[in-house]
Amino acid sequence: MFPVKKLCLAVLCGVLSLGTTNAQFVSQYSQYMFAKGSFNPAAIAEGDMMRLTGLHRQQWIGMPGAPVDTYFNLSMPFTINKKSFGAGLAFDNEKMGLFTKQFVVLQGAYKTKLGDGLLSLGANIGAISVGFQGDSAYIPTGNDYHVAPGSDSQIPTSQVSGMALDLSLGAYYSTEKWYAGLSVLDVNQPTIRWSDSQESYIGRMFYLTGGYNLALPNTNFTIKPSLLVKTNFVNYQTDMDLLLDYKDKFWGGLAYRFNESLIFMGGVKLANGLTIGYSFDLPVTNLISSTYGSHELFVTYDFNISLEKKKNKYKSVRIL
Repeated sequence: MFPVKKLCLAVLCGVLSLGTTNAQFVSQYSQYMFAKGSFNPAAIAEGDMMRLTGLHRQQWIGMPGAPVDTYFNLSMPFTINKKSFGAGLAFDNEKMGLFTKQFVVLQGAYKTKLGDGLLSLGANIGAISVGFQGDSAYIPTGNDYHVAPGSDSQIPTSQVSGMALDLSLGAYYSTEKWYAGLSVLDVNQPTIRWSDSQESYIGRMFYLTGGYNLALPNTNFTIKPSLLVKTNFVNYQTDMDLLLDYKDKFWGGLAYRFNESLIFMGGVKLANGLTIGYSFDLPVTNLISSTYGSHELFVTYDFNISLEKKKNKYKSVRIL
């Protein structure tokens, strides 16, 4: 049996053998700098237009049960009494082995000028659902982790799912040249109850991100280094990125996810507010012998919705 499968099997049995467990369901995006609202609610509605973001990631192509993640976000800026705010709606659907995760959250942010930049404070509130396909679980006989089906009351033998309230907080500061953000997802550590004897809680995850725009003199090129650190203070994951942007329209670059992947990415801004980007993760561990890498595609669309009636255009409100 491939060692990674043994590892996954051990993790599965270790997790499900406890009545109450601490689970981590952390979405991983290589092009995080184009979807910062996915991990920091304060980073929504950065511009002055509505934005629709879609992102799809297929991780470790060729490995059975590898994570597949789809994320959508709609955000918009608005003002009340000359004060600036942002609002958003986000949805995520992820499948990883026998586990599934979905969440729907409302996002809100308050924005105020501070020094040369803009400070934003934001929050998410919504529902998160986690499921497990217990009827598809199989532990081979003769394995160190083998138990007969149904002999352990903590391991579901049918499809189970649970839902809980989820809260997240974030702060984000940006100027024309640089940005920095700090956020905490799953602040309330939601408990997912599958049955009277089977439950888990999702632990807090902290995110630290930053980036800089360095315009090259007498050219149309801009170098954009960025950083993302994720941690629960037990484990850490760090992404370091370097993009080269041309006329704020085309970009390409490299990234390194420590002890995991070398990442290649590129994208283009098309007409009418449409932006498309793609990335490929090449493993730098033993996984490279068992997977074709990870693929990720994102699309954003910026648009305005005017609520003002056009003057002298119509005479009847019935056709507005």
